[in-house]
Amino acid sequence: MKYADTKFMKIAGPLINNKEFQKMKTIKHHDESVYDHVVDVAYHSYKMAYKRGLDWESTIRGALLHDFYLYKFDKTPRVRLPYDALKHMIHHPIIALENATRLFELNRKEKDIIVSHMFPARIPKFKESWIVSYVDKYLAVYEYYLNFRKLTSKKYREAYQRAQ
Repeated sequence: MKYADTKFMKIAGPLINNKEFQKMKTIKHHDESVYDHVVDVAYHSYKMAYKRGLDWESTIRGALLHDFYLYKFDKTPRVRLPYDALKHMIHHPIIALENATRLFELNRKEKDIIVSHMFPARIPKFKESWIVSYVDKYLAVYEYYLNFRKLTSKKYREAYQRAQ
């Protein structure tokens, strides 16, 4: 585990070790797995919430479960892609909440973190929800940036080698 913080792991451990939660390791998210993404979001959100004296335990749990939708979003280029992306944006938090409440006991704050992380589709009610939404967006942009750099640099190298 790349985050060895004992406070973080005490709260995250029971969720991370859940058999259903482990399925997120096989679902791609940008250039990594959904599992890696939610753990990153949870850890960075926890650090922000902890530093501000907020409910960092609910922040960890809600962040870990914010993308607990357990299906692969198909990004195959086609005419319906914008519609499908919008549909995914609106519906996956609801599906994640349904999956999470089926397996875990959640408080109001954790439920709000999950369902409102796709702001502006839904407005967060708690500071912890705003933090997770912010961190999720920040890391998603960063993941896209890294993926873009990897793709463009590979194409650049191949073109350069062909030109030689």
